[in-house]
Amino acid sequence: MMSSAFLEPLYRWLRSVAEWLLASSTMGSWVGVVERFRMVEGIVVAALLLVGLGLGAFFVCVCYATELGRQARFLARRERLSNARLTCGSRLPGMVGMVDAVNSEIDAADAERVAALRAADEFSRGLSALSHDVRTPLTGARGYLQLAREESDPARKDKQLAAADARLAAMSGLLDELFSYARAADPDTPLELGTVALRPVLEQVLLGHYPEFEARGWEPALDMEDSTIEVTADREALARIVENLVVNALRHGSGPLAVRVRPAGEKDGEKSGVVVEFSNPVADPSAIDVDRLFERFYQADASRSTAGSGLGLSVAAKLAEAQGMTLTARLSASTLTCTLGTVPN
Repeated sequence: MMSSAFLEPLYRWLRSVAEWLLASSTMGSWVGVVERFRMVEGIVVAALLLVGLGLGAFFVCVCYATELGRQARFLARRERLSNARLTCGSRLPGMVGMVDAVNSEIDAADAERVAALRAADEFSRGLSALSHDVRTPLTGARGYLQLAREESDPARKDKQLAAADARLAAMSGLLDELFSYARAADPDTPLELGTVALRPVLEQVLLGHYPEFEARGWEPALDMEDSTIEVTADREALARIVENLVVNALRHGSGPLAVRVRPAGEKDGEKSGVVVEFSNPVADPSAIDVDRLFERFYQADASRSTAGSGLGLSVAAKLAEAQGMTLTARLSASTLTCTLGTVPN
């Protein structure tokens, strides 16, 4: 009872004091101080956050700059013929991918360099063999001319001069093939593409070599159902392709040549041109590497006892490529077929 009488006046007094404090300007000042402290605390936190982000970005930039500088120094000091590859000293985002891409380019450059060295070596060997082929008829021609100068019998002298002329003609043919290859391989060689009737080109080349076919007892066959077929080509270049394919069949074939023209089919509802197949049997199919048939200086006869420089089919392939055509070869049993894929008109 006494405690209740004491606590009730105390409660009222404390309440009045609290109401006075809340209503006083002093309390409002303290509340403002607390609020300002909280605002400053928020600003400080935000500032610390920004500083942290800035330091993190600076650290990342330093890491990238250090790693890129190390890689740049490696590439600058790396020998061109070295097998050394770029390494990644960190796992920074994108860095591994960049290192892999650089190594891929290094590998591609090395592969191109090796291929170029092999091609240069093959060219050197082929050129050496070609120089031998040129020197042989030249030496023979000089020998026959020497004999002709010392010969008193007119009939024998004429025969020796004819033999010298034949060897000079053979040498001229080899040089012509070399010149033709140089022109065909030159990307700046002008080609005038236009509409060309296919049958007259094929017939003209075949008729031009008819005496050689007749001497071998061969009857060339031309199978072309539609005689009005036209293709997009340079007429002179197309005739040279056909010429070289026919000459190759005459030099290395063992039977009659069959030329067949057929549609190449359709693609996306449109005609995809025609293909011209040149087929004839060969004596030794195992000696022919069809994958190398269109390489320059390639000859199936390792002894080089046959006529030619090994450039005829290379010239044909280069001319076909320059006109957007394709030239492939395949062996079926003892029959070699060279297929020319033409561009539709």
